[in-house]
Amino acid sequence: MCGDRRFDPYSLETRYAPLDELGRALWLPAITNTEGRLASRLAAVSAWYKRLLAGELAMVAGDPWPASDILGALSCALDRLDLPALTRGHPEISEQVIRSLLWHIDRLVVAIPRLGRDGAVAAVVEAFVADWDAQRSDMKEVLRVFESLDGIATFARWSELRGVLEDDSWQAVLSAHEAIATLPELAALVRRIGRARPVEEFEVLPGAVQRSEAESTQWVRRLADARLAGAARETEGVRRSGDLNRLLPSESMLYRARTGSRHDLTRRRLRRLFAARLHEQALLTYEQRETWVEPEWVLETIHTLQERPVLRRRLESGPMIVCIDTSASMAGGPEAVAKAVVLEAMRTAARERRACILLSFSGPGELSEMELGADVDSVKAVAQFLSRSFHGGTDIVEPFERALSLIEDAGWRNADLVIASDGEFGPTPALLERACAVRRQTGMRVQGILIGDRETLGLRKTCDEIYWVRNWRRFGLRHGQEAPPVHDRNLTGIYFPNAGAMPGQARQAVQALGTRSTRDSKPGR
Repeated sequence: MCGDRRFDPYSLETRYAPLDELGRALWLPAITNTEGRLASRLAAVSAWYKRLLAGELAMVAGDPWPASDILGALSCALDRLDLPALTRGHPEISEQVIRSLLWHIDRLVVAIPRLGRDGAVAAVVEAFVADWDAQRSDMKEVLRVFESLDGIATFARWSELRGVLEDDSWQAVLSAHEAIATLPELAALVRRIGRARPVEEFEVLPGAVQRSEAESTQWVRRLADARLAGAARETEGVRRSGDLNRLLPSESMLYRARTGSRHDLTRRRLRRLFAARLHEQALLTYEQRETWVEPEWVLETIHTLQERPVLRRRLESGPMIVCIDTSASMAGGPEAVAKAVVLEAMRTAARERRACILLSFSGPGELSEMELGADVDSVKAVAQFLSRSFHGGTDIVEPFERALSLIEDAGWRNADLVIASDGEFGPTPALLERACAVRRQTGMRVQGILIGDRETLGLRKTCDEIYWVRNWRRFGLRHGQEAPPVHDRNLTGIYFPNAGAMPGQARQAVQALGTRSTRDSKPGR
């Protein structure tokens, strides 16, 4: 046998190699299809799947299957529907598109005897377009809100998701999406919640101060004595000098000794002694200091103790616990903003595969807990929550205790807490002490979102940071104005500075004030 025409025993298996690349959802309908040859079908289906995943048109000229008339008609239909925009990076949607193509192509064997070749191809293309036109619109609607179809557009439960899209509750989802689109800073704040990984941004470590001693040379103002002639003087002691103006009487007696014949020799000796002391600047004179004092600038070395805050890398992208106040005081504009926070938390959790739990609370015993994820159940639950109206009282103790219990658990240890409210609540001292203990143990951060006009004491004592949604009025229908009636959210802190102090801090402030008053009332002050 010639070497060029030897039989290759692996040639039969090579034609069916695409079976190893395709899952059962694709190779089973490809095998059972009645149009064309099996090997050509498998090679074409494998190429379609790779192109759709890459966001490209599935069918191109030159594909081994199907026939050119069917290939051209279906290729135009795919281009008109813009399906590659939906299948890019979504294996499940890509598989469903190919399964639908195979099913409609398989209908040709039934339609050709009745409609002819051209009529059957046109009917198959029309049926495929009608089947995917509605689904494409629904998928784009989901993409517009959630930015991804991973885990949400599952075709096993596609009918349930379409039921949500056709329900009135979906309008509440769209309203929340429009609201968060006008609040980019609030959306960015929600995305930063969590403590799973560090980022390049730095933040101040609360309560930590780094002290260091610094040495610097500075010009300082000092008071110095100025020696001026004729200025008032003050005698401080005796010193030796040749200043005759300050001469002591005992020294002047040496020069003014008594005269007479028998005292001439003594007088001459004393005068010689006086002259010698004067020459040697050894006369006893008064030590006097001028009382004139004037300031002057001198260069000195200054030692100072500096305190600097300790910086650390900011932590983000961890689990989120979102507490939403659903009391009656939140009705209107605050309710719309709070619902937008819930939707953004769910979108962030679905996009970044993060754990998120929603705690909605109102009065005592009215606490609802809901996990938010990238699945149909979460979409249905959030749609139902967003379609409800807020009513009831306000009790922060139960949801806060539940959130602290979750954070103490190992699965939620890196979680941050978000409280969206108008601040009309008051935490108990025991709850605040427990929150401080959890902060020390886990590093938990409590982010407050103030949807109101005044930063209340309850919100200040509960949260580490507070973000003020200043223009919340424009989301409510019952308010005639958009601008807030106050110039600052911290009205309580401005007009009552010690209102937020704890009992021990207030006692210390009063004692310090009393001590200062006593000291200032001393004589000479």
